[in-house]
Amino acid sequence: MNKDWKYILYLSIVIGVYVAVKLLSPKEYNWDVSLAHDVKDPYGAYALNTLLGSFFPEQKVKNTYKTIYELKDSLNQNESIAIFAARFDAAKEDVGALLSHVESGATVFISANDFSGKLADTLSLSTSDNLFSHGYASSQKDTAALYFSNPKLDSTKKYYYTRSNVHNYFKKVDSVSVTVIAKNDLGQPITINVPWGKGNLILNSTPLAFTNIYLLAKDNHQFVSGTLSYLPNRNMYWTEYYQLGRMEAGTPLRFILTNEPLSWAYYMLIFSILLFMLFEAKRKQRIIPIITPLSNTTLEFVATIGNLYYQRSDHKNLADKKIQYFFDQIRSHYYLNANCRDEHFISSLSGKSANTVESVRSLINLIDRLLMTTHVGKDELLTLNNELEKFWKQN
Repeated sequence: MNKDWKYILYLSIVIGVYVAVKLLSPKEYNWDVSLAHDVKDPYGAYALNTLLGSFFPEQKVKNTYKTIYELKDSLNQNESIAIFAARFDAAKEDVGALLSHVESGATVFISANDFSGKLADTLSLSTSDNLFSHGYASSQKDTAALYFSNPKLDSTKKYYYTRSNVHNYFKKVDSVSVTVIAKNDLGQPITINVPWGKGNLILNSTPLAFTNIYLLAKDNHQFVSGTLSYLPNRNMYWTEYYQLGRMEAGTPLRFILTNEPLSWAYYMLIFSILLFMLFEAKRKQRIIPIITPLSNTTLEFVATIGNLYYQRSDHKNLADKKIQYFFDQIRSHYYLNANCRDEHFISSLSGKSANTVESVRSLINLIDRLLMTTHVGKDELLTLNNELEKFWKQN
């Protein structure tokens, strides 16, 4: 368990350091063109979404990811629609729903670099790119100026952008019915008003002019507000389907995965679990089994043999073996030869074994008598055994 806590501590330190680095490190901007209302990166439209409340203070701006065809049943007759996309090439059904809504008296604002498909064919318009045409790339400066052609919007005021971001314009328009709202410094129309039925289509070819990086630079917010002033003060649907699609994750965890803080927490949790499993998968020390030591069966064998002789009443044989074992012990422990059991032997054995001379002499006499007899009784065998045990206890 202590090792597990050590791994958890190390893992917690690593995660803490990672989170601290992420929080303290400078934010890295994403330079992809998203045109999304909730993106704060340079080419997002978070600033525009915030300012729309001041442009239309009494109306609601509803963000959605539905197509115009999907919105047609929920649209009120006078509600406006706003679309910002890199390219607008809506399907036939979407264009039909859009034109029908405009014809009833609504206003639709579409800002895209390129207009094609059914809408462009119906309105007889096309967009072009001046960045690589007619030598403009080599003859013009990197900065382009946009201005309003309507005197009521201060046509002398110019707004400056990077030319590579505002290089599209309307090449073909119906000059009779179309009103040009704004142009670039080459005199090419970039924002036009197309009347359709009771309503109007306001088309713009410079969607990046509405992004965060330009909207917050100098007086460019005036260009945005002037352009959007053509929209009536009504409720508006801002659909981002034509730039971002459905924006729905194909997983039940889409709410977590579409929120950056929650998604980071989810991924870190998964990583932590996998890392913990990796540590736990390491082979651990197995429990060492308790092995019972081998018992000394010699004593058990001797006891068994002794009982066998005793039960058979072969006391003579058993007495001879005990005496022989005693002589072997005397020879191995005291280095005395028990074959000659005289007074010198008795005196030496008494001195080396710490037994008295009398007790040793009595034991030797008992042994000699039992060796000489042909029959040993039970009492004599017990006396021999007691005397031998008494002898060894004195050592």
